Amino acid sequence: MPSSYTILLADLSATERLAQQVAQHTSAPQTIALSGTLGAGKTQWIRFFCEALGVSAQVVTSPTYVLQQRYRGATLELHHFDYYRLEKSAQVWDLGMDELQESPVVILVEWADKFPETLPEDRLEIDLSSLDSEARQARLTATGPRSADLLVKIHVT
Repeated sequence: MPSSYTILLADLSATERLAQQVAQHTSAPQTIALSGTLGAGKTQWIRFFCEALGVSAQVVTSPTYVLQQRYRGATLELHHFDYYRLEKSAQVWDLGMDELQESPVVILVEWADKFPETLPEDRLEIDLSSLDSEARQARLTATGPRSADLLVKIHVT
Protein backbone atom coordinates (compact mmCIF):
# COMPACT_ATOMS: atom_id res chain seq x y z
CA MET A 1 0.00 0.00 0.00
CA PRO A 2 1.51 3.33 -1.01
CA SER A 3 2.31 5.86 1.68
CA SER A 4 2.79 9.52 0.86
CA TYR A 5 2.93 13.09 2.01
CA THR A 6 3.08 16.53 0.43
CA ILE A 7 5.61 19.22 1.19
CA LEU A 8 5.73 22.90 0.23
CA LEU A 9 9.02 24.00 -1.28
CA ALA A 10 8.92 27.78 -0.87
CA ASP A 11 12.01 28.46 -2.99
CA LEU A 12 14.96 26.87 -4.76
CA SER A 13 16.79 26.44 -1.45
CA ALA A 14 13.92 24.34 -0.08
CA THR A 15 14.02 22.20 -3.22
CA GLU A 16 17.75 21.73 -2.74
CA ARG A 17 17.28 20.75 0.93
CA LEU A 18 14.70 18.12 0.00
CA ALA A 19 16.98 16.64 -2.66
CA GLN A 20 19.87 16.59 -0.17
CA GLN A 21 17.69 14.87 2.43
CA VAL A 22 16.62 12.19 -0.01
CA ALA A 23 20.23 11.72 -1.16
CA GLN A 24 21.46 11.41 2.43
CA HIS A 25 19.17 8.44 3.05
CA THR A 26 19.32 6.76 -0.37
CA SER A 27 21.15 3.51 -0.90
CA ALA A 28 21.22 1.22 -3.91
CA PRO A 29 19.17 -0.24 -5.36
CA GLN A 30 16.65 2.59 -5.47
CA THR A 31 14.45 4.07 -8.17
CA ILE A 32 13.23 7.64 -7.88
CA ALA A 33 10.49 8.48 -10.37
CA LEU A 34 9.85 12.17 -10.99
CA SER A 35 6.82 13.63 -12.68
CA GLY A 36 5.40 17.10 -13.17
CA THR A 37 4.71 19.57 -15.92
CA LEU A 38 7.36 21.16 -18.10
CA GLY A 39 9.35 23.56 -15.93
CA ALA A 40 8.24 22.04 -12.62
CA GLY A 41 11.85 21.48 -11.59
CA LYS A 42 12.51 17.79 -12.24
CA THR A 43 15.99 18.26 -13.73
CA GLN A 44 16.94 20.83 -11.11
CA TRP A 45 15.86 18.45 -8.33
CA ILE A 46 17.98 15.68 -9.88
CA ARG A 47 20.93 18.07 -10.20
CA PHE A 48 20.70 18.86 -6.46
CA PHE A 49 20.31 15.16 -5.62
CA CYS A 50 23.35 14.15 -7.67
CA GLU A 51 25.42 17.01 -6.31
CA ALA A 52 24.64 15.86 -2.76
CA LEU A 53 26.09 12.48 -3.74
CA GLY A 54 29.34 13.93 -5.07
CA VAL A 55 28.52 14.49 -8.75
CA SER A 56 29.47 17.89 -10.17
CA ALA A 57 26.34 19.91 -10.92
CA GLN A 58 27.87 20.95 -14.25
CA VAL A 59 27.75 17.40 -15.63
CA VAL A 60 24.12 16.77 -14.63
CA THR A 61 21.95 17.71 -17.58
CA SER A 62 18.56 16.64 -18.78
CA PRO A 63 18.94 13.56 -20.96
CA THR A 64 16.01 14.63 -23.14
CA TYR A 65 17.93 14.02 -26.38
CA VAL A 66 20.37 11.31 -25.30
CA LEU A 67 17.64 9.61 -23.20
CA GLN A 68 20.04 8.38 -20.49
CA GLN A 69 22.99 9.78 -18.54
CA ARG A 70 25.27 7.87 -16.18
CA TYR A 71 27.00 9.54 -13.24
CA ARG A 72 29.42 8.24 -10.66
CA GLY A 73 28.90 9.71 -7.21
CA ALA A 74 31.22 9.31 -4.23
CA THR A 75 29.66 5.96 -3.31
CA LEU A 76 26.78 5.34 -5.73
CA GLU A 77 26.32 4.85 -9.45
CA LEU A 78 23.40 6.87 -10.80
CA HIS A 79 21.44 6.40 -14.03
CA HIS A 80 19.32 9.36 -15.15
CA PHE A 81 16.56 8.71 -17.70
CA ASP A 82 14.17 11.09 -19.43
CA TYR A 83 11.00 9.57 -20.91
CA TYR A 84 9.77 12.84 -22.46
CA ARG A 85 10.67 12.04 -26.08
CA LEU A 86 9.92 8.31 -25.92
CA GLU A 87 6.86 7.12 -27.78
CA LYS A 88 6.42 3.60 -26.40
CA SER A 89 7.54 1.62 -23.39
CA ALA A 90 9.56 -0.79 -25.54
CA GLN A 91 12.07 2.04 -26.03
CA VAL A 92 12.71 2.05 -22.27
CA TRP A 93 13.58 -1.63 -22.34
CA ASP A 94 15.90 -0.97 -25.30
CA LEU A 95 17.84 1.42 -23.03
CA GLY A 96 18.53 -1.44 -20.63
CA MET A 97 16.16 -0.46 -17.83
CA ASP A 98 15.35 -4.08 -16.97
CA GLU A 99 19.02 -4.93 -16.40
CA LEU A 100 19.58 -1.79 -14.32
CA GLN A 101 16.66 -2.65 -12.07
CA GLU A 102 18.57 -5.81 -11.10
CA SER A 103 21.77 -3.84 -10.37
CA PRO A 104 22.97 -2.01 -7.24
CA VAL A 105 22.44 1.45 -8.73
CA VAL A 106 20.18 4.46 -8.22
CA ILE A 107 17.80 5.07 -11.11
CA LEU A 108 16.36 8.56 -11.60
CA VAL A 109 13.56 8.95 -14.12
CA GLU A 110 12.08 12.22 -15.41
CA TRP A 111 8.57 12.06 -16.90
CA ALA A 112 8.19 8.69 -15.14
CA ASP A 113 4.40 8.88 -15.26
CA LYS A 114 4.57 8.44 -19.04
CA PHE A 115 5.49 4.72 -18.78
CA PRO A 116 4.92 3.61 -15.17
CA GLU A 117 4.85 -0.03 -16.30
CA THR A 118 8.62 0.20 -16.92
CA LEU A 119 9.38 1.11 -13.32
CA PRO A 120 10.03 -1.34 -10.50
CA GLU A 121 7.14 -2.03 -8.17
CA ASP A 122 9.08 -0.52 -5.24
CA ARG A 123 10.02 3.08 -6.00
CA LEU A 124 9.88 6.58 -4.57
CA GLU A 125 7.65 8.82 -6.69
CA ILE A 126 8.09 12.58 -6.54
CA ASP A 127 5.44 14.66 -8.28
CA LEU A 128 6.51 18.29 -8.56
CA SER A 129 4.12 21.12 -9.35
CA SER A 130 4.85 24.82 -9.78
CA LEU A 131 2.95 27.19 -7.52
CA ASP A 132 4.68 30.33 -8.82
CA SER A 133 8.07 31.28 -10.27
CA GLU A 134 9.91 30.01 -7.16
CA ALA A 135 7.55 27.88 -5.05
CA ARG A 136 6.90 24.23 -5.73
CA GLN A 137 4.83 21.52 -4.15
CA ALA A 138 6.25 18.01 -3.94
CA ARG A 139 4.15 14.93 -3.35
CA LEU A 140 6.33 12.01 -2.27
CA THR A 141 4.89 8.52 -2.54
CA ALA A 142 6.49 5.22 -1.62
CA THR A 143 5.14 2.23 -3.53
CA GLY A 144 6.96 -0.55 -1.70
CA PRO A 145 8.74 -1.43 1.53
CA ARG A 146 12.22 -0.20 0.61
CA SER A 147 10.89 3.15 -0.57
CA ALA A 148 8.54 3.38 2.43
CA ASP A 149 11.56 3.05 4.70
CA LEU A 150 13.29 5.83 2.76
CA LEU A 151 10.17 8.01 2.97
CA VAL A 152 10.01 7.60 6.76
CA LYS A 153 13.68 8.62 7.10
CA ILE A 154 13.13 11.70 4.93
CA HIS A 155 9.97 12.71 6.78
CA VAL A 156 11.51 12.58 10.25
CA THR A 157 14.75 14.45 9.51
